[in-house]
Amino acid sequence: MLLIISSALIVAYTILFSRYTASKKQLVSASTGKCISMSVGMVSSTMIGLMLSMLIPGELAYTTILSIIISSVCSYFTGKHFGINGMIETLSASFMGAMMGAMLGDMTPANRQTFIIVAMDIIYLLSILSLLFTINKEAVKQDELQKTKLTPIFVSMILSISVLGIAVIMEANAKAADDVPEMNHQHQH
Repeated sequence: MLLIISSALIVAYTILFSRYTASKKQLVSASTGKCISMSVGMVSSTMIGLMLSMLIPGELAYTTILSIIISSVCSYFTGKHFGINGMIETLSASFMGAMMGAMLGDMTPANRQTFIIVAMDIIYLLSILSLLFTINKEAVKQDELQKTKLTPIFVSMILSISVLGIAVIMEANAKAADDVPEMNHQHQH
C-alpha cells in the first residue's frame, strides 16, 4: 500500500511540476533551467529506482535497467521545457539517479524498507517544493510579475506527508497483527 501511495505521489507531483514549469519556462534563465532539470531528474529517478527494486527484490540488474528506461521517459517530459541542454541535464541526472535508487532499494533490509520509502518521499516532496519556489522567484525576478501563490501546493504537500504517515501506521498495525503468535490450546492429559 505504501508503494502505491508513494508511486501516486511521484506521478502527481512530477505532472504538477511539469505543468507549472511549462507555464513559467520563458521567464527562467538557461542556467537555472538546467539546474532545475538536473534536480528534478535526479530525485524522481532515484524514487523510481527505489520503488522498482522494492517491487522486484533481488533483481538488481533488471531493476536498474528498467528504472533507467522509465526515468528516461519521465525526464523527457520534465526537461523538454528548458530546451536541449535541459533535456541532456535531466537525462544524465536521471541515469545516475535510477542506478542509485535501484541499488539503495536492493541493499535496504526488509525491516527498514518503510523507513527508506517515507524518508525518500519526504526528500522528494521537499525537493519539488524548493524547485517550485526557485522557479517562482526566478519568474518574478525576470518579469517583475506578482508572485504566484504556492500556498495550495504547500498545503497539498503537507496533506501528502499526512497520507504517508497514515499509510505507515496502517502497515505497522498490519505487520503487528501478523506477528502476534497464535496460542496453542491443545492440552495433553
